[in-house]
Amino acid sequence: MSRRELTDNLTFLSAMQTLKRLVGKGLLSENEAKTAEADLRRRLRPTV
Repeated sequence: MSRRELTDNLTFLSAMQTLKRLVGKGLLSENEAKTAEADLRRRLRPTV
């Protein structure tokens, strides 16, 4: 795994945790979270 892949994976996982927290607090809807997740997957291309 390259350094870039590792960075992208860690960034993706951190962003997913943040999305979960925002949904849990009611600040973000499930649909918005799914849209954000799809965008993150497209931009970061995580390998996890």
